[in-house]
Amino acid sequence: MVGRTSAGDAQAGRRWSRRALLWLAFAGVLAAVTIAGSELIASFFVPASPARDIRPVSAAELRATMASALSDTPDLVPVYNDWSLRDRPRTVAWPAGVRFRSVFVGDSFLEGYFVTKPLTERIENLWAARGIAGHEAINFGVTATGPLQYHYRVRDVALRLAPDIVVLALYAGNDFVAIPYRPFAVPPVVAELPLPSLVGAVAPRTDWLIVNRLGLSEIGRGSKGIAGEFALLNDWAQRPPAERLDRTVDFMHAHYYPNLGLDRIREILSRGGGRLWDPFRPRSKDREFAAGWIFNSVIDWETGTWEVPRDAADADRLASGPMVEETLSWVLATRRLVEAQGKRFVVVLIPVGVGDPDYVEFWRLWPRYYSYNMSSTARLKRLSSLLRERDVRLVDLSDDLHGVAGSYRLTDGHWTELGTEVAARRLSREVLPH
Repeated sequence: MVGRTSAGDAQAGRRWSRRALLWLAFAGVLAAVTIAGSELIASFFVPASPARDIRPVSAAELRATMASALSDTPDLVPVYNDWSLRDRPRTVAWPAGVRFRSVFVGDSFLEGYFVTKPLTERIENLWAARGIAGHEAINFGVTATGPLQYHYRVRDVALRLAPDIVVLALYAGNDFVAIPYRPFAVPPVVAELPLPSLVGAVAPRTDWLIVNRLGLSEIGRGSKGIAGEFALLNDWAQRPPAERLDRTVDFMHAHYYPNLGLDRIREILSRGGGRLWDPFRPRSKDREFAAGWIFNSVIDWETGTWEVPRDAADADRLASGPMVEETLSWVLATRRLVEAQGKRFVVVLIPVGVGDPDYVEFWRLWPRYYSYNMSSTARLKRLSSLLRERDVRLVDLSDDLHGVAGSYRLTDGHWTELGTEVAARRLSREVLPH
């Protein structure tokens, strides 16, 4: 009896094992078919590589949005190549006649929002004016990205171009991160490409589509998505002072600060007799545009209760936190990638507008909001010191832009045409092979 029972148990165990294997095989086939099907469907909506590894929105969609917003200033509507970059068409293989290739990686300062020509185009023009032929400055600037995206954009795309030099541009205002580089960290389920993720590893088109549709990228999270917001705010900006103030106060109260009193919002936005709207006046060059995030940021900081620096010494003290070291870890990881292939690596530090006297004077009436500039400057100085200690080749644009009035846009804090040209002149010299 015992022998027959043992034999029956063994046979039942074998049947269970076969069923388990069949179920595992079925699950594997089902997963493969599902992934293949989702990738096929996504391929109709997702840009081809490398565009999908560069930007979480399609270039056509982005250009259409910008064309609508900038309908009265068509010369500012950006043109994107088939890689979704604001640049002329590029190829992975070196074109005939090219003797030197540089790739510039960064955010909107490189992409060149609201200027007629981005930084890299100006650099190539300066080289051409000096008779330097066969030199490329390729623009890998993508708005609303940071050191994490820069690292993987270099790894997965830029180094495929076999450049002589990779130039990593870091903006003091928003390129400091709180996540350190960890090469063996478990990736999230989905993430903005080229950041690694579980879905992206097996189904990159599906990952791109999920992130795009759900607004999971940095640019997607940066807007509340209020229908018609940009057009409304810019229309009101041209109305008589009392009307524009009333409409904007009501709008910010309804959509951003329903629990904040109207009088408090009005007091913040009306300082200086309506100075906050001065940059939005129509002009032929360096026109600025009203945006919800600008008013939101000013109100948020001016009503905030967290500690902010009162002067440079305060800023130095507060900048001693971990964000500088964590940002440094990404820069050094990117340098290792580049130098492992025998290429040159340069870091460009882009300061906030504290060197522009017009910018400083404009924000004097909003001291808490302006204090962020002091904190950003202190972090940039600390990062510069740490990079020099590690012998990273460095170009700090702070001295070039110091004292240059009109080099920064007053509201969004980007370079003006003048600021972009100042940076281009310095970098056109620094990037050339010695």
